[in-house]
Amino acid sequence: MSRIRKYLFQCYPVEGNVWRIIIPISLFIGLFIIVFQPFGLSDLESDYKFLILTGFGLVTFIILILNLILIPSLLPGIFKEEKWTVLKELFFLLWILFTVGLGNLLYSSWTMEFRLTISNILIFQSYTLAIGIIPITFLTLFKQNYLKRKNMASAGQLSSVLDKRNSENNEALLIRIASDNEKDGLSVNVHDLLFIKSDGNYITTGYFKNGKLNRVLLRNTMKYAVDLMVPFPFIFQCHRSWLINLHKITGVSGNSQGLRIVIEGFEEDIPVVRNKTSELRRRITGNAPDEP
Repeated sequence: MSRIRKYLFQCYPVEGNVWRIIIPISLFIGLFIIVFQPFGLSDLESDYKFLILTGFGLVTFIILILNLILIPSLLPGIFKEEKWTVLKELFFLLWILFTVGLGNLLYSSWTMEFRLTISNILIFQSYTLAIGIIPITFLTLFKQNYLKRKNMASAGQLSSVLDKRNSENNEALLIRIASDNEKDGLSVNVHDLLFIKSDGNYITTGYFKNGKLNRVLLRNTMKYAVDLMVPFPFIFQCHRSWLINLHKITGVSGNSQGLRIVIEGFEEDIPVVRNKTSELRRRITGNAPDEP
Protein backbone atom coordinates (compact mmCIF):
# COMPACT_ATOMS: atom_id res chain seq x y z
CA MET A 1 0.00 0.00 0.00
CA SER A 2 2.83 2.41 0.83
CA ARG A 3 4.38 1.79 -2.61
CA ILE A 4 1.09 2.59 -4.33
CA ARG A 5 0.67 5.74 -2.25
CA LYS A 6 4.23 6.83 -3.02
CA TYR A 7 3.69 6.23 -6.73
CA LEU A 8 0.40 8.14 -6.84
CA PHE A 9 1.97 11.15 -5.16
CA GLN A 10 4.91 11.30 -7.55
CA CYS A 11 5.23 14.40 -9.71
CA TYR A 12 3.45 14.29 -13.04
CA PRO A 13 4.15 16.60 -16.00
CA VAL A 14 1.46 19.06 -17.03
CA GLU A 15 0.87 18.89 -20.77
CA GLY A 16 2.39 21.94 -22.42
CA ASN A 17 0.45 21.78 -25.70
CA VAL A 18 -3.13 20.79 -24.86
CA TRP A 19 -4.15 20.88 -28.53
CA ARG A 20 -2.23 17.63 -28.95
CA ILE A 21 -4.87 16.13 -26.66
CA ILE A 22 -7.97 18.07 -27.71
CA ILE A 23 -7.80 17.60 -31.47
CA PRO A 24 -6.91 13.86 -31.71
CA ILE A 25 -9.40 12.82 -29.02
CA SER A 26 -12.21 14.89 -30.55
CA LEU A 27 -11.52 13.44 -33.99
CA PHE A 28 -11.33 9.91 -32.56
CA ILE A 29 -14.67 10.24 -30.75
CA GLY A 30 -16.35 11.72 -33.81
CA LEU A 31 -15.04 9.02 -36.16
CA PHE A 32 -15.75 6.23 -33.66
CA ILE A 33 -19.38 7.31 -33.31
CA ILE A 34 -19.83 7.73 -37.08
CA VAL A 35 -18.25 4.40 -38.02
CA PHE A 36 -19.48 2.08 -35.26
CA GLN A 37 -22.66 3.90 -34.15
CA PRO A 38 -22.71 2.29 -30.68
CA PHE A 39 -25.32 2.49 -27.92
CA GLY A 40 -28.26 2.10 -30.31
CA LEU A 41 -27.26 4.99 -32.58
CA SER A 42 -27.41 2.63 -35.56
CA ASP A 43 -31.21 2.63 -35.13
CA LEU A 44 -31.41 6.41 -35.39
CA GLU A 45 -33.60 7.48 -38.30
CA SER A 46 -33.05 11.06 -39.39
CA ASP A 47 -32.25 13.00 -42.54
CA TYR A 48 -29.49 14.67 -40.50
CA LYS A 49 -28.04 11.50 -38.99
CA PHE A 50 -24.49 12.17 -40.17
CA LEU A 51 -24.53 15.71 -38.71
CA ILE A 52 -26.00 14.45 -35.44
CA LEU A 53 -23.33 11.77 -35.10
CA THR A 54 -20.58 14.29 -35.98
CA GLY A 55 -21.91 16.49 -33.21
CA PHE A 56 -20.63 14.06 -30.57
CA GLY A 57 -17.10 14.86 -31.65
CA LEU A 58 -17.88 18.59 -31.50
CA VAL A 59 -19.31 18.23 -27.99
CA THR A 60 -16.13 16.43 -26.91
CA PHE A 61 -14.07 19.22 -28.50
CA ILE A 62 -15.93 21.90 -26.52
CA ILE A 63 -15.78 19.96 -23.24
CA LEU A 64 -12.03 19.43 -23.62
CA ILE A 65 -11.46 23.13 -24.30
CA LEU A 66 -13.38 24.00 -21.12
CA ASN A 67 -11.42 21.47 -19.05
CA LEU A 68 -7.93 21.85 -20.49
CA ILE A 69 -7.83 25.55 -21.32
CA LEU A 70 -10.52 27.50 -19.47
CA ILE A 71 -10.38 25.81 -16.05
CA PRO A 72 -6.53 25.91 -15.76
CA SER A 73 -6.56 29.60 -16.77
CA LEU A 74 -9.15 30.37 -14.08
CA LEU A 75 -7.44 28.24 -11.41
CA PRO A 76 -3.70 28.47 -12.19
CA GLY A 77 -2.67 27.74 -8.61
CA ILE A 78 -4.22 24.27 -8.72
CA PHE A 79 -2.49 23.35 -11.98
CA LYS A 80 1.05 24.35 -11.04
CA GLU A 81 3.38 21.76 -12.55
CA GLU A 82 5.54 21.48 -9.43
CA LYS A 83 2.44 20.45 -7.42
CA TRP A 84 0.82 18.17 -10.02
CA THR A 85 0.90 14.45 -9.21
CA VAL A 86 -0.11 11.13 -10.76
CA LEU A 87 -3.14 11.01 -8.45
CA LYS A 88 -4.27 14.51 -9.45
CA GLU A 89 -3.85 13.60 -13.11
CA LEU A 90 -6.02 10.50 -12.73
CA PHE A 91 -8.76 12.39 -10.85
CA PHE A 92 -8.70 15.19 -13.42
CA LEU A 93 -9.03 12.69 -16.26
CA LEU A 94 -11.98 11.05 -14.48
CA TRP A 95 -13.55 14.50 -14.19
CA ILE A 96 -13.04 15.01 -17.92
CA LEU A 97 -14.72 11.66 -18.61
CA PHE A 98 -17.63 12.67 -16.40
CA THR A 99 -18.10 16.03 -18.13
CA VAL A 100 -17.79 14.45 -21.59
CA GLY A 101 -20.48 11.92 -20.64
CA LEU A 102 -22.69 14.67 -19.26
CA GLY A 103 -22.18 16.79 -22.36
CA ASN A 104 -23.07 13.91 -24.66
CA LEU A 105 -26.16 13.19 -22.58
CA LEU A 106 -27.37 16.79 -22.88
CA TYR A 107 -26.58 16.75 -26.59
CA SER A 108 -28.54 13.51 -27.03
CA SER A 109 -31.53 14.95 -25.17
CA TRP A 110 -31.48 17.97 -27.48
CA THR A 111 -31.01 16.18 -30.82
CA MET A 112 -32.80 12.88 -30.21
CA GLU A 113 -35.31 13.70 -27.48
CA PHE A 114 -33.35 11.50 -25.06
CA ARG A 115 -34.98 11.72 -21.62
CA LEU A 116 -32.96 13.25 -18.78
CA THR A 117 -33.59 10.71 -16.06
CA ILE A 118 -31.34 9.50 -13.27
CA SER A 119 -31.26 6.09 -14.95
CA ASN A 120 -30.15 7.52 -18.30
CA ILE A 121 -27.55 9.75 -16.63
CA LEU A 122 -26.06 6.71 -14.90
CA ILE A 123 -26.12 4.73 -18.16
CA PHE A 124 -24.31 7.47 -20.07
CA GLN A 125 -21.70 7.89 -17.35
CA SER A 126 -21.11 4.15 -17.09
CA TYR A 127 -20.67 3.89 -20.87
CA THR A 128 -18.22 6.80 -20.92
CA LEU A 129 -16.31 5.47 -17.93
CA ALA A 130 -16.17 1.92 -19.30
CA ILE A 131 -14.76 3.12 -22.62
CA GLY A 132 -12.29 5.64 -21.22
CA ILE A 133 -10.99 4.43 -17.85
CA ILE A 134 -8.64 1.68 -19.07
CA PRO A 135 -6.86 3.61 -21.87
CA ILE A 136 -6.66 6.77 -19.74
CA THR A 137 -5.12 4.92 -16.79
CA PHE A 138 -2.68 3.11 -19.07
CA LEU A 139 -1.65 6.27 -20.92
CA THR A 140 -1.23 8.22 -17.67
CA LEU A 141 1.08 5.65 -16.14
CA PHE A 142 2.90 5.05 -19.44
CA LYS A 143 3.59 8.76 -19.96
CA GLN A 144 4.78 9.24 -16.39
CA ASN A 145 7.21 6.32 -16.58
CA TYR A 146 8.39 7.19 -20.10
CA LEU A 147 9.20 10.80 -19.21
CA LYS A 148 10.84 9.76 -15.96
CA ARG A 149 13.16 7.28 -17.73
CA LYS A 150 13.88 9.78 -20.51
CA ASN A 151 14.75 12.62 -18.12
CA MET A 152 16.81 10.37 -15.86
CA ALA A 153 18.84 9.23 -18.89
CA SER A 154 19.33 12.83 -20.00
CA ALA A 155 20.34 13.83 -16.48
CA GLY A 156 22.88 11.00 -16.38
CA GLN A 157 24.46 12.17 -19.63
CA LEU A 158 24.72 15.75 -18.41
CA SER A 159 26.17 14.63 -15.08
CA SER A 160 28.87 12.69 -16.94
CA VAL A 161 29.78 15.82 -18.89
CA LEU A 162 29.88 17.84 -15.69
CA ASP A 163 32.25 15.32 -14.10
CA LYS A 164 34.69 15.65 -17.02
CA ARG A 165 34.42 19.41 -17.48
CA ASN A 166 37.57 21.47 -17.04
CA SER A 167 37.68 23.95 -14.19
CA GLU A 168 36.45 27.37 -15.28
CA ASN A 169 38.28 30.69 -15.29
CA ASN A 170 37.56 32.47 -12.00
CA GLU A 171 39.10 35.78 -12.89
CA ALA A 172 37.36 38.44 -10.81
CA LEU A 173 34.45 40.07 -12.62
CA LEU A 174 32.76 42.38 -10.14
CA ILE A 175 29.11 43.24 -10.76
CA ARG A 176 26.65 45.26 -8.74
CA ILE A 177 23.10 44.01 -8.22
CA ALA A 178 21.02 47.06 -7.32
CA SER A 179 17.86 47.42 -5.29
CA ASP A 180 14.86 49.60 -6.16
CA ASN A 181 15.17 51.52 -2.92
CA GLU A 182 18.66 52.70 -4.02
CA LYS A 183 20.01 52.16 -0.51
CA ASP A 184 20.65 48.43 -0.62
CA GLY A 185 22.63 46.54 -3.21
CA LEU A 186 25.20 43.82 -3.62
CA SER A 187 28.62 43.85 -5.27
CA VAL A 188 29.86 40.35 -6.03
CA ASN A 189 32.30 38.48 -8.26
CA VAL A 190 30.05 36.97 -10.91
CA HIS A 191 32.03 33.71 -10.69
CA ASP A 192 31.06 33.44 -7.00
CA LEU A 193 27.40 33.77 -7.89
CA LEU A 194 25.37 30.58 -7.41
CA PHE A 195 21.82 31.61 -8.25
CA ILE A 196 19.27 34.39 -8.34
CA LYS A 197 15.73 33.45 -7.37
CA SER A 198 12.72 35.70 -7.90
CA ASP A 199 9.73 35.99 -5.62
CA GLY A 200 7.30 38.65 -6.79
CA ASN A 201 9.01 42.02 -6.58
CA TYR A 202 12.05 40.62 -4.78
CA ILE A 203 15.08 38.60 -5.79
CA THR A 204 17.28 36.46 -3.58
CA THR A 205 20.93 36.31 -4.61
CA GLY A 206 22.96 33.30 -3.48
CA TYR A 207 26.74 33.55 -3.66
CA PHE A 208 29.92 32.24 -2.08
CA LYS A 209 31.90 34.41 0.31
CA ASN A 210 34.86 33.01 2.22
CA GLY A 211 33.76 29.52 1.18
CA LYS A 212 30.27 29.89 2.65
CA LEU A 213 26.88 30.34 1.05
CA ASN A 214 25.40 33.79 1.59
CA ARG A 215 21.96 35.06 0.57
CA VAL A 216 20.83 38.63 0.08
CA LEU A 217 17.22 39.70 -0.49
CA LEU A 218 16.81 42.76 -2.71
CA ARG A 219 13.77 44.57 -4.00
CA ASN A 220 14.00 44.10 -7.76
CA THR A 221 12.64 41.94 -10.59
CA MET A 222 13.81 38.86 -12.45
CA LYS A 223 13.75 40.87 -15.69
CA TYR A 224 16.31 43.24 -14.21
CA ALA A 225 18.51 40.32 -13.16
CA VAL A 226 18.24 38.63 -16.58
CA ASP A 227 19.17 41.85 -18.38
CA LEU A 228 22.07 42.42 -15.99
CA MET A 229 23.49 38.96 -16.70
CA VAL A 230 23.35 39.16 -20.51
CA PRO A 231 27.17 39.69 -20.77
CA PHE A 232 27.75 36.44 -18.86
CA PRO A 233 26.51 33.44 -20.90
CA PHE A 234 27.37 31.02 -18.10
CA ILE A 235 24.58 32.64 -16.03
CA PHE A 236 21.56 30.77 -17.36
CA GLN A 237 17.83 31.22 -16.78
CA CYS A 238 16.59 27.66 -16.36
CA HIS A 239 13.16 28.63 -15.03
CA ARG A 240 11.05 31.76 -14.88
CA SER A 241 12.05 32.11 -11.21
CA TRP A 242 15.69 30.98 -11.37
CA LEU A 243 19.02 32.15 -12.77
CA ILE A 244 21.92 29.76 -12.14
CA ASN A 245 25.67 29.73 -12.60
CA LEU A 246 26.39 26.79 -14.92
CA HIS A 247 29.91 26.56 -13.49
CA LYS A 248 28.48 25.76 -10.05
CA ILE A 249 26.36 22.79 -11.10
CA THR A 250 27.45 19.62 -9.32
CA GLY A 251 24.75 17.28 -10.62
CA VAL A 252 21.60 16.88 -12.65
CA SER A 253 18.68 14.60 -11.80
CA GLY A 254 15.48 13.82 -13.65
CA ASN A 255 11.89 12.88 -12.94
CA SER A 256 8.70 12.73 -15.01
CA GLN A 257 8.36 16.51 -14.91
CA GLY A 258 11.83 17.24 -16.25
CA LEU A 259 15.35 17.96 -15.07
CA ARG A 260 16.45 19.30 -11.71
CA ILE A 261 19.81 20.89 -11.00
CA VAL A 262 22.05 20.53 -7.97
CA ILE A 263 24.13 23.63 -7.23
CA GLU A 264 27.34 23.56 -5.18
CA GLY A 265 26.66 24.27 -1.51
CA PHE A 266 22.90 24.69 -1.99
CA GLU A 267 20.48 22.20 -0.47
CA GLU A 268 17.50 22.83 -2.77
CA ASP A 269 17.14 21.20 -6.19
CA ILE A 270 16.43 23.77 -8.89
CA PRO A 271 13.84 22.96 -11.59
CA VAL A 272 14.49 23.30 -15.31
CA VAL A 273 11.44 24.30 -17.34
CA ARG A 274 10.93 21.96 -20.28
CA ASN A 275 11.48 24.54 -23.02
CA LYS A 276 14.91 25.30 -21.52
CA THR A 277 16.14 21.70 -21.44
CA SER A 278 17.69 21.70 -24.92
CA GLU A 279 19.47 24.99 -24.28
CA LEU A 280 20.80 23.75 -20.94
CA ARG A 281 22.16 20.61 -22.62
CA ARG A 282 23.77 22.75 -25.31
CA ARG A 283 25.43 24.99 -22.74
CA ILE A 284 26.73 22.19 -20.55
CA THR A 285 28.10 20.05 -23.38
CA GLY A 286 30.15 22.97 -24.65
CA ASN A 287 28.34 23.78 -27.86
CA ALA A 288 27.73 27.32 -26.68
CA PRO A 289 30.21 29.82 -25.25
CA ASP A 290 30.27 29.95 -21.49
CA GLU A 291 32.81 32.65 -20.88
CA PRO A 292 32.37 36.42 -21.25
